[in-house]
Amino acid sequence: MLNQYISQLLALVKRLLLIYLVYFTCRLLFYFFNYRFFSSINLSDFVWLNICALRFDTFSIFTCNSLFILLSILPFNFIGSKQYQKTLLWVYILFNAVFILFNLIDIAYYPYIKKRSTADILKQASGQTDILKLLPQYIKDYWYLLLILLALLFLIIVFYKRIKLKTVHYTYSRKNTVTLLFSFLLVCSLTAIGIRGGFQLIPIDVVDAGKYVEPQNISLVVNSPFTIIKSLEKDELKKLDFDFKNNSIKSIYDPVHVFKTDSFQKQNVVIIILESFSKEYTKLSKLKSYTPFLDSLMGQSLTFTNAYSNGHKSIEGIPAILSSMPSLMENPMINSTYAGDAYASIASLLKGSGYSTAFFHGGINGTMNFDSYAFQAGYEKYFGMNEYNNNRDFDGFWGIWDEQFYNYSINKMNEMKEPFHSSIFSLSSHHPYLIPDKYKNKFPKGKLENLESIGYADYALRKFFDEAKKQKWFDHTLFVLTADHCSISSHPFYSNNIGQFSIPILFYKADNSLKGNYDKVFQQIDIMPSVLNYLGYNKSFFSFGNTFKNTENRYISYYTSSTHFMLNDTFLFNFNNYELKTAYNYRSDSTLSYNLMPNSAFSKANTYFKAYIETYNNCLINNTCLAK
Repeated sequence: MLNQYISQLLALVKRLLLIYLVYFTCRLLFYFFNYRFFSSINLSDFVWLNICALRFDTFSIFTCNSLFILLSILPFNFIGSKQYQKTLLWVYILFNAVFILFNLIDIAYYPYIKKRSTADILKQASGQTDILKLLPQYIKDYWYLLLILLALLFLIIVFYKRIKLKTVHYTYSRKNTVTLLFSFLLVCSLTAIGIRGGFQLIPIDVVDAGKYVEPQNISLVVNSPFTIIKSLEKDELKKLDFDFKNNSIKSIYDPVHVFKTDSFQKQNVVIIILESFSKEYTKLSKLKSYTPFLDSLMGQSLTFTNAYSNGHKSIEGIPAILSSMPSLMENPMINSTYAGDAYASIASLLKGSGYSTAFFHGGINGTMNFDSYAFQAGYEKYFGMNEYNNNRDFDGFWGIWDEQFYNYSINKMNEMKEPFHSSIFSLSSHHPYLIPDKYKNKFPKGKLENLESIGYADYALRKFFDEAKKQKWFDHTLFVLTADHCSISSHPFYSNNIGQFSIPILFYKADNSLKGNYDKVFQQIDIMPSVLNYLGYNKSFFSFGNTFKNTENRYISYYTSSTHFMLNDTFLFNFNNYELKTAYNYRSDSTLSYNLMPNSAFSKANTYFKAYIETYNNCLINNTCLAK
């Protein structure tokens, strides 16, 4: 009797091992298509990380196949029937197909977000983007992934059918029933342990991957279903209470700012957010530049040469730029439990001082919930594709071409009462990187598929400034230009954990009152306090960033692959589970190959991080991100 049940279990084990082999194949493909992001990996490293990956693969495979496992271990005679086995095959294929698809999607998606997908990809697909319009283009661009999926499913079915289940015939005596029940419960328990990731106190999480590999290689150890499921579980932050001994937390880090100035210069403020403009594409990279106009503007601006984004995606970049709110958690602020929290923005603070405000984005209304965010952030008006109301200028995928929408923005700003603040978010340099037909072959294409669209977006920006200079409000307007995040890369440095956040940021004034290079670290969340400081804003406000005029305690913060990163002018720090684990001198070690930990010299940075992250978590949890 027990031998029959063992035979039944062996068939299950073979079928699950088949999925393990598929996950290994997906990891090989993930590495093959994205090897430039993992240049430090050698053969022995790759073997080791695949061994470590078994723990994370077990979670995903057991979670995905939990129903299949349950149906496969039932100790009943009907399990051997043809109809029952056919049903098992359909359960096996359908559930695994979804999880395999997520792994394959990240083969193409990783170069854009530099991490495995999290739960917000489900929210984007379910309403934040018009997926039905975009799907044909995605299939066209990434047709090979669909072929890989179909090939894998075909092979799974072929080999699955070769794993034959011997006919079982159970007799249910008292002894046999006890034996079968014990065996059944044992398999259920082992499955639960596999999903839990072992016998440790806390179930396995993405952060555990940091125990085995360097932070920049975590995405090779985990798998996409794992990160998606785990981020669904982690929408809430952990309340923190570190011991700062005799120091108060506010003496180390205080997010409430007050600038002691005598006069508030109510100049207009226009923030232009450039889609996917990596520093790598500009002259700041000291590589070939694809942004001649932006480069020329840098010579007339205060240019932040060591500037960083606070996230990988637009949905993270917009709140960081306009509200000084980084997304230091699995899900972006706009999609998180804390999306309804009250927090300041440039719009709300300036509106309180008599400014009129507007947010411009040529995309389809509702994309990434930017329209909802804009109103929550205090913008009085939102202008999107609906308001533009002319589909002749529709690019066919995301919205209105940059050149036409920039002109529309200028016309609308002419109608605004001064002083005004507007934010303009560009569009055309987004995948699928289309440009108007009349500009085909006008801009350099380079090695990357997006560079021609970067050239067009830069040209559209030039046209915007040419037209804006003719307006009466131009001379008394502060222009801030920043990227929302980085994009695909061809250079090793811009593929690592520093370069993939490196962006251009500059402040431009027509009177040249802001000019020169600022070489200290600067980030998106520093934009709001820096603008307010420049204007002479003299009311208290809450911001997780800092003005560029404050040169003390300048640290950049961002979060990726369940890991917190912080960097200053010399060192990159990695915090795993709120503890400092690695430190690199990125000035002399651009490939981040030499971990300088342990080192007591980094205790100040460690203390600052703990004060910063405790303030961040607790303010969001308690909804206290406003100055009293």
